[in-house]
Amino acid sequence: MSIYKYWGFGLDILSEIPFPELSPVTSFEQAHVNIRMGEMPEIPDGFTFSTGSISYTMNDHELLFTVRDVGKYYVKDGDTIIIRPDHAGIEMRLLRLFVLAAAMAGILQQRRIIPMHTGSLLIDSKLTLIAGRSGAGKSTTLAGLMNKQYRIFSDDIVVLANGADHQMHGIASYPMIKLWEQSMQAFEYEDRSFPIMPGMEKYGLFFHDDFDTRAYPINRVILLKLSDDGRFTTERLSGGNAFEAVVEHIYKPSFFNSPDMRVLKFKTITQLLQNTEVYQIARPANCAPDELLSRVTALI
Repeated sequence: MSIYKYWGFGLDILSEIPFPELSPVTSFEQAHVNIRMGEMPEIPDGFTFSTGSISYTMNDHELLFTVRDVGKYYVKDGDTIIIRPDHAGIEMRLLRLFVLAAAMAGILQQRRIIPMHTGSLLIDSKLTLIAGRSGAGKSTTLAGLMNKQYRIFSDDIVVLANGADHQMHGIASYPMIKLWEQSMQAFEYEDRSFPIMPGMEKYGLFFHDDFDTRAYPINRVILLKLSDDGRFTTERLSGGNAFEAVVEHIYKPSFFNSPDMRVLKFKTITQLLQNTEVYQIARPANCAPDELLSRVTALI
């Protein structure tokens, strides 16, 4: 059996299956996370909930989730992921997608680490995070920034970590940016060789050669949203307004709702905001990608 070694989300990962999305490494002393195929253990007790086609059961140190027509995933103690496909013919790309999403979010939650659902740029050795709910323009903005030769640090997830300087740092997840067809067309990207999942017009663009595994201090957060009045506005947020706006972009927020996790969220986001400027850009529902891009670049 082949064994594959990767780095991702700030962790050394040992896997029975290949992950072209992750950054390969030649060696490490001991893996932080082991990924393998196998049978699903039972979780005797836990909190159960569903989101769309995924049902979850979790307790303090275990997560079991089922993706309809894809498979089951078991995550334990922040170091183990077990996968059981629904059937032998399942497309591996689809199976991996949920490892890189909910399963790794479970690993981080069990390790008491907060992931943010945000893209990021590396500018002068500091990070600018760019976040927004679906439809707000994050993917289009990242595509435009990449087109203008800004350095993309991480596309969809940034892991928060305390720095030795007591400032909150960000760690990249993996070297792939995911773009919708609309963004691909707007900025004339032609590589559609890696569709994210069957039937979805969203594609992965790799940047392994430029991927940086170091942690960098975060000094700026830009939040995108649709405006209520059809106009562009840019506002700097502070205090409780900044906290409430930023905490909404924690990745897989339903994983961080226990009393202990709420304390962790409060401490982590509070520390992040101590040295970070937070801006909110509201944009019209229909606007040219370049117009939104110019609003973002004006802040960076």
